[in-house]
Amino acid sequence: MKTKRPEQEETKKKTFLDKKIRQLFDELFDLNSIRDILTLSFILSTMLLALFIFLLSSQHGAWFWAYIVLFVVYVFVATISFKAFNKFRKRTKDEYDIAVKEREAEEEVQGFLRKNLTEDYRVYENIYTGYGDIDTIVVGPTGIYMIEIKSNSGTITSNSKGYLSIIDGDLPNKNYRNQVKKELGQVKLYLDINTGLNCWVNPVLIFPFGSTMMKDLVLVSEYDNLRLPVMSEKDLLKYIYAKNQAKLTPDQINKISKALEEWQKG
Repeated sequence: MKTKRPEQEETKKKTFLDKKIRQLFDELFDLNSIRDILTLSFILSTMLLALFIFLLSSQHGAWFWAYIVLFVVYVFVATISFKAFNKFRKRTKDEYDIAVKEREAEEEVQGFLRKNLTEDYRVYENIYTGYGDIDTIVVGPTGIYMIEIKSNSGTITSNSKGYLSIIDGDLPNKNYRNQVKKELGQVKLYLDINTGLNCWVNPVLIFPFGSTMMKDLVLVSEYDNLRLPVMSEKDLLKYIYAKNQAKLTPDQINKISKALEEWQKG
């Protein structure tokens, strides 16, 4: 009978996403500070211009009309500038919110796997590839699983061509299938070279904050043979345990695990 694996302490290593969140937070803090300074400067300069106009209002000379024109031009330019600045700030805020939600989704699934997988499975998290992180890799008797985690909410389904579709939720900000395909190639190449095995890696796309509308949902494309299973967190364990393709021996698991540990160290 399989026993539950001892719960591992969460890694203290800063992931690629953690660093991105910190960078976006710092940028947002700076932008908020700049916004406050600009707002104060605009108020003070507007009050000063209004005061000059008031003092010259009884004369109605050339200086008065010059200040009127200057005041109107200044307010117009400042308004346009503020709109452009706030648009840029909002985009940064949106990126920050998405990154934080993505990290929460990763922690949700990774914590679930650490807690519920049996002790004969090993979990490797946030392996940096040079461009980004491989979210999670699970290695055990039933095979190798590369798990890509997404934070989109809503109902997850696919259209008539097998492409991802999300109903009443967050739309994808990139082509997730293409991302998984690229990462899958990187993982397989690394493991083949560093273990001497011809490794079969099973890709999985997980939406812990969404719900799958279709049973056995798989993303496909007419341009390649990759079949990408999509599921919710609750179905992930069943998928890992039920898989009977490319079973691994203890020696193979150790070789793969050693290679992944080296990769994870960076």
